[in-house]
Amino acid sequence: MSQRMLSTDESWRRWGRLDPYFGVLADERFSSSKIEQYRYEFFATGAKFIAHVLRRYSTNFGDLPRRRALDHGCGVGRLTLPLASHFLDVLALDVSPEMLVEARSNALRAGVANATFAPADDELSNAPGVFDFVNSHMVLQHVPVARGLPLLLRLVEKVRPGGGFHVHLSCRIDPWPWRFLYWASANIPGVKVWQNVCAGRCWDAPAMQMNNYPLDRILARLAAEGITDLVVITEPHSRFFSFSLIGRKPPLTGFESPTIRDGKL
Repeated sequence: MSQRMLSTDESWRRWGRLDPYFGVLADERFSSSKIEQYRYEFFATGAKFIAHVLRRYSTNFGDLPRRRALDHGCGVGRLTLPLASHFLDVLALDVSPEMLVEARSNALRAGVANATFAPADDELSNAPGVFDFVNSHMVLQHVPVARGLPLLLRLVEKVRPGGGFHVHLSCRIDPWPWRFLYWASANIPGVKVWQNVCAGRCWDAPAMQMNNYPLDRILARLAAEGITDLVVITEPHSRFFSFSLIGRKPPLTGFESPTIRDGKL
């Protein structure tokens, strides 16, 4: 099957089968041949990141309820496990069965008993109820925008009034020749194989989509739902420019809280 024919979900499932830790964090230290040597460092990056996000939230919005958290696109549990040390209960979702198996194993290995893992879908059907904190990091950038924008809004809808969220997205800053090479790797058979061989990876490692999200439309739609107080954190991400949104859903004030009714921008 050519790279062009693979959906983003199938590409992620293949990463789960071939090289799950590298798929989560593209660093050669975390490839399947080296992960046991660098396992501590891998999970330390997750603990440091979650501590940073929660600290930024507290600095800007005050105390965050710590009952229930959702980790969307959990992979092998890099962020789920530290979230479990900050919240009473964590639900983690992923589209890859292999990633979920590995995440459950990692939770058992770490003695984490308050994290539950379940398959993800676009309707978030395995995430009933609402959450004090919703996290989705380095996930939606791999999902086509037409599909990812409604999903982002559904994630925000899952936040309890007075709760918070962190979502991570990307936009492109690389020049056109790099963009063409990226397009070719996903659409012309053989290009991705050549890239994999040159990088010393498995020849059939799948391409990973990077999609550009319209920040202006996202901010406008969130504002329409009463979410106007946001922290925007930007950072370089290889040849892309990524940004995180950390925000708080307004608490109930005696009137019905606004909701995202149609999941559309």
